[in-house]
Amino acid sequence: MSILRFAGVTREVGTFVILDAVEGAIALGDRIGLVGPNGAGKTTMLRLAAGPEEPEKGTVQRKRGLSIGLLAQESHFDAA
Repeated sequence: MSILRFAGVTREVGTFVILDAVEGAIALGDRIGLVGPNGAGKTTMLRLAAGPEEPEKGTVQRKRGLSIGLLAQESHFDAA
């Protein structure tokens, strides 16, 4: 049973296509790794999975009650 599924997910920034019709699923108990060069879309996939971003095309399906934590790559602190 899938806890997360990408179905035809496309994400674009301007005219640049970051993810093009991505398909895949993660089942309970799976262990995954995202590996690729800078700009390949690894962080974008995580943001789509966690929910702060939505795809232009396709769907991201999350199992009801699924909680995904996402820690920003860069920290921004208030100087106060």
